[in-house]
Amino acid sequence: MRIIPLSALALSLAAAGAHASSSDAWEEFRADVEKSCLASLPEVLGTPNVFVEPTGSQSFGIAAIEGLSPESKSQITYVCIYDKQKKTVEVSPPIAAEFLHVVRESEREAAARKRAETGDNTTQDAAGQE
Repeated sequence: MRIIPLSALALSLAAAGAHASSSDAWEEFRADVEKSCLASLPEVLGTPNVFVEPTGSQSFGIAAIEGLSPESKSQITYVCIYDKQKKTVEVSPPIAAEFLHVVRESEREAAARKRAETGDNTTQDAAGQE
């Protein structure tokens, strides 16, 4: 008799786990990370680009927010860590563009095409550093 209630409980937990990792749930997670991180920046960036790692780590969401700082008049990036359990964020100090480059999907695709064409598997940044 106890097997039926335990199996019902196991099925309900499995269904909840499947829902938690659905594409809708991940999209909601990414939107929450983006919104929370933007709201926690110490300044409003001109034309910010937000790059949210699709699933984060087991405990944290991770985002990079890049944009023009009205204060320093330069491109900067903030790194934002989102605590999945507490739903709180911590934001790094601003990182100048010369120290951190966020690779966009178009840049990644162009580099992959170049590697395929040339057979050269090394990677270099704009300054020629690997």
